Amino acid sequence: MTKVNVTELGKLTKDALEAKGIKLDSKESKDTVETVFEVIRERLLAGDNIDIFGFGKLENKTRAARKGRNPQTGLEMDIAEKRAIGFKPLGELKKRLNP
Repeated sequence: MTKVNVTELGKLTKDALEAKGIKLDSKESKDTVETVFEVIRERLLAGDNIDIFGFGKLENKTRAARKGRNPQTGLEMDIAEKRAIGFKPLGELKKRLNP
């Protein structure tokens, strides 16, 4: 599996847009990608779920407080409630992941 950083994602976006006849320079494409992720981040932190058509759904989830056990000492401990982000692939992506 390959990791892709924002700069590389910007370059890939630039190439994809150019294939569709849209011209952006590298800085503009990187700024576009950063802006999209900034908006997604803000909406998730505000508690919204995000549906991205043909890709998937980012969902806010709350994990309830529970009792746990320290694996080193075996002592029982309280684990606080916490928020997490879940991802569900949708549509074509889901079909192609598990043919």
